[in-house]
Amino acid sequence: MSDKEKKVNEEIEKEANDQTDPQTESDLETYEKMQDGKIDLQSFADEQGEEYAKKKGLNIFGKKKKGSDDASSKQIEKLTDLLDEKNSKINQLETDLKAMVAENRNQKTRLENEYRSRIKFAVEDFFRDFITVKDDFDKAMEFIPEDAKENDPFIAGIKNLHKKMESVMANHGLKGFSALGENFDPNVHQAMSIIDVEGKEENEVVAEYVKGYLYYERLLRAAMVVVASGKNPGSAEEEPENENDKDENDENEAEEQDNLNETE
Repeated sequence: MSDKEKKVNEEIEKEANDQTDPQTESDLETYEKMQDGKIDLQSFADEQGEEYAKKKGLNIFGKKKKGSDDASSKQIEKLTDLLDEKNSKINQLETDLKAMVAENRNQKTRLENEYRSRIKFAVEDFFRDFITVKDDFDKAMEFIPEDAKENDPFIAGIKNLHKKMESVMANHGLKGFSALGENFDPNVHQAMSIIDVEGKEENEVVAEYVKGYLYYERLLRAAMVVVASGKNPGSAEEEPENENDKDENDENEAEEQDNLNETE
C-alpha cells in the first residue's frame, strides 16, 4: 500500500470516529458501555423509543394514546358544533337582512307610487267642479242657430273658446265621453230613468242628461242617461180585473139603480 493510500484511509477513520464520538458525558458513558458489551443495543433502542413515545404521546405502534385521542376528538367535536352554530346564526342573519332589504325596497316603491298618485290627482276635486261649468258651456253651444253666420265674430269667438277649453282639458288628462247609442254599463253610466221606446233594444242608452268624464284612468263622473226598456209604447196589455172587484162593482151599480127607482 502506498503512502498516499494510507493517508486516505487514516483520514476516513478519523472522520468516522469524529461522527461516532459522544457529545456529552451521558452519551460518553452509554457509548463506553456499548463498546464493552454491557448494554444490549436492542434494549437501548426500546428504551429510547419508549421515552420518545412518552414525550410525543404515542403508543408502541406510533399512534396517539387512547386518552389523548379521546380528549382531542371531544375537543374537535366541540369546536365543530360551535362552528355549525355560528354558521347557522350567520345564515339566519343573512336571511333576515335580505328580508329587511326587500321590505324596505317595497315600502319605498309603494310610498313613491302613492306620492306620484297624489300629485297626479291633486286637482281632481277642482276638475269635478269645473265640468259643471263645462256642461253649461256645452248647452249654450247647442242654442247657436244652425243658420248663424260663420263670419259673426261673437259666435266665432265662442266656438274658438269652446275648442280651446276642450284642448286644455285633454292636455291635463280630462276627457269627456258620450253614452248615446251604447249599451248601459253600470261602471260608467248612471241610469236616471227607464222608458219604452219603439225600435230600441233593452238597456240601450236613448238619451243623455250630461256627459261622463274620465280623469286619466279614473272615472270622474258617470254619464247620466235614459235607458230603453226594450218594449214598444202601449204594447203592455191591461191586466184583467179581479173577479171579486167585478162582483162588488156590479152590486154597487144594482143598489144605485134601486135607489133611483124608489126616488121616482
